[in-house]
Amino acid sequence: MELKQLEYFRAIADTGSINEAAKRLHMSQPPLSYQMKQLEEELGVQLLERTRKGVTLTEAGELLYARAENILQYAQSASIEVANTGKSRVLRVGMTPTSVTIMMPYLSRFSKAFPHVRFEVRDGSTFTLSNLLADGIIEVSAMRTPVKLENMESLPLLHDHMVAASVCPLPQTQNGAILPQHLTRLPLILYRRYESFILDAFHAKGLSPQVFCVCDDARDALLWVKNGLATAIFPNSMQELCDGLHLYDIDDPCLNTDILLVWAKNRRPSQTLREFLRICRMEP
Repeated sequence: MELKQLEYFRAIADTGSINEAAKRLHMSQPPLSYQMKQLEEELGVQLLERTRKGVTLTEAGELLYARAENILQYAQSASIEVANTGKSRVLRVGMTPTSVTIMMPYLSRFSKAFPHVRFEVRDGSTFTLSNLLADGIIEVSAMRTPVKLENMESLPLLHDHMVAASVCPLPQTQNGAILPQHLTRLPLILYRRYESFILDAFHAKGLSPQVFCVCDDARDALLWVKNGLATAIFPNSMQELCDGLHLYDIDDPCLNTDILLVWAKNRRPSQTLREFLRICRMEP
């Protein structure tokens, strides 16, 4: 399987037509069809369903398409990195939406110490970034627990906890926190990434929270809160997004999390990654 064949396959999948893909690739249709036939024969599976209206991907084709994008981007990144050997270096980093603010001080310190290094950053969910690490598309990523660390090395960056955000004042303990049982009386909005984590903590205490809404982005959850629809539970490190809201620490150690720096255990770290890890291990 050649990179050129993956480029051809991606173009066909994107256009849904061998003819349109050939135009995009500035080549004629017969050699493009021949390359796809060769690719299917080499892999031993059918990748494309050919119909009068065009082509669609088979299940195997869908899987190859998902992998092809990462492979082609990695090849392009490697090509640029090799071409710039001796001129500049690249650090390929992944970050989840809730870890960006935690990562920036480390990236800033590293950049000041090694100004010749440039960055390639991938934003995504923990699941997506774990796959990118396993595939070697990124070298290192910030992730928040709970997370599976099989075949991964990790370095703790920050111990964090969950907070409750409300448009109205809520009952507090003497230390200004809020008890989980008080939250069960309120409609709650949860960030999907932590839905099971949060519900498990409540259920462990025999509590049944009222989940009003589950969403994919903690920032979206705060918009619901600001409109007075529910109380949100999310990481304390995102509190800078909560202007105008009442914030309360939740008095429950089961709702504590950690921000980790994660990299592949079975892959020798590059010199650039080793230097970045050294910076991250230093006291600020």
